Amino acid sequence: MILSDKDILKLIDENKLIIEPFNREFLGPSSYDVTLGDEFIIYDDEVYDLSKELNYKRIKIKNSILVCPLNYNLTEEKINYFKEKYKVDYVVEGGVLGTTNEYIELPKDITSFYQGRSSLGRVFLTSHQTAGFIDAGFKGKITLEIVAHDKPVILYPNMRIGQLIFFKLHSPAEVGYCEKKNSKYAYQKSVMPSLIYNDFSVKK
Repeated sequence: MILSDKDILKLIDENKLIIEPFNREFLGPSSYDVTLGDEFIIYDDEVYDLSKELNYKRIKIKNSILVCPLNYNLTEEKINYFKEKYKVDYVVEGGVLGTTNEYIELPKDITSFYQGRSSLGRVFLTSHQTAGFIDAGFKGKITLEIVAHDKPVILYPNMRIGQLIFFKLHSPAEVGYCEKKNSKYAYQKSVMPSLIYNDFSVKK
């Protein structure tokens, strides 16, 4: 069952669902809009070897970030041009990881899906790839997988980037996400890289 605005407000009032910060104006008929944080991750590796910890750098923006499609053929000249003309802090090519400002806590009988806003889809920007599902009992911020598919897109901190849709489970989960010992992204406070290398056991 998808929760309505009344259901979401009731759960928040009862302190069973936590969204911090919460803005009443961001509540839709059956969803809640979330905003883009100011921290991002850019991977440095030539190849993603998923059995190993990936190399990356964290960046923080004040004004904006310009995300270019993969194989856009960025040159130093283009980067300087974009920075000068559009006053962006960073110019990135390909995918970049971001985060929501919002920290959420789901009870064990509520799950959620993150969905990018349709207005951003109309400029061919996705803010999640395959990781839109948020398990019951999750606590933390949402990491976003951001890709521009057509032309460069300028993103600004605190802009509405996507929405959360909440679902009521038929029965509560026996073990919530953050109660599992192998939960990789429990209580994340900012953007997090892939931790899939933890799935691999190294035999010596």
